[in-house]
Amino acid sequence: MVQIGMVDMKIRRFAGLALACAMTCVGPVAVAGEGGATTAGLERPAGRVADLVHAARLSDLIGVIATEGARHGIGLERSLFPGQGGAAWAATVADIQAPDRLVGLVAHAIDAELRGPESAAALAFLRTDLGRKITGAEIASREAMLDRDVEQAAQVAAGRIDRDRDDHAALVDRIIDRLDLVSSNVSGGLNANFAFYRGLGDGGAMRERLTEGEILAMVWDQEPEVRDATSRWLTAYLTMAYSELTQDELRRYLAYLGTDAGRRYNAALFAGFGAVFEVTSYELGRAAARFMASSEI
Repeated sequence: MVQIGMVDMKIRRFAGLALACAMTCVGPVAVAGEGGATTAGLERPAGRVADLVHAARLSDLIGVIATEGARHGIGLERSLFPGQGGAAWAATVADIQAPDRLVGLVAHAIDAELRGPESAAALAFLRTDLGRKITGAEIASREAMLDRDVEQAAQVAAGRIDRDRDDHAALVDRIIDRLDLVSSNVSGGLNANFAFYRGLGDGGAMRERLTEGEILAMVWDQEPEVRDATSRWLTAYLTMAYSELTQDELRRYLAYLGTDAGRRYNAALFAGFGAVFEVTSYELGRAAARFMASSEI
C-alpha cells in the first residue's frame, strides 16, 4: 500500500486550483462504483432541458472544461506514478472526462433545480441577442485561456486595471459579486479536492494514514491559496470575456441576474458543475490509486 508520505503533495492543489470554475454541488452526488466512471448523467437531455442545453451552448462549454480536466488528469501521472500510466492512464482519463457524460450531469441538475416558468424565462434570455453574445464571449474566452500564455496575459491585463475607477471593470466585478462566484468556486474546488482524496482512500492508496477528519483539515488548509487563485482567475477570465460588451449591456445582464429566473438558472448550473467536478475528481482519485498500486508491485 502506498504511504501518503510518498505521494507528491502537488495533488493537494489539483482540484482547487486546476479546476478554477468548479461550482458548489447541491444535494447528493453520484460516485463511481468498482468499474470506474459512473454512468450517472448519461441520459440524453430532452424537452425544455435540451432547449436550455442548446441555447446555453453547454456542450461547447463542457468540451472546453473536459479538455482542462483531461490535461490535469494526465498530469497526475508525473506526480503519483511516474512513467507507469502511459496509454492506459490516458484512456482512463478520457473515459472520466467524456464530454457527453458531463453534459448529462449538468442537464440532470438543471432538470432538478428549475421549474417550468423559470426555465422558460431563462431560455428566453439565452435566446436574446445579449444572451447569445454573453454565451459566445464566455466560451471563446474560456477556450482561449486553454493557452497558458493567454491566461497569464489576461491575468496581467486585469491586474493593471484600476477597478475602483474603471466603470466597465466595476460592472464586471459586480457580476462576480452578484453570482457569488469566488465563494462558490472556492467551495466547489475544496469539495473536489476532498472527493479526490476520498477516491484515493477508497482505492486503497492512503486509507491507513488519513482519517476523513484529517483529509478535511488538510483540504481546508488550502482555502486561502485556493481563494486567491480563484479570484485572480475569475477576474481575468470575465474581464476578457466581457471586454466587447458595453456598459449598458453589462447593466442589463446584471438586471437579469437579479431576477428569480436568473438566480435559479445559475443555481442549477452551480449544482450541475459541482456534480461534474466532484464526480470526476473522485473517479480520478480512485483510478490513480489503482495505477499507484500497480507501480508498487
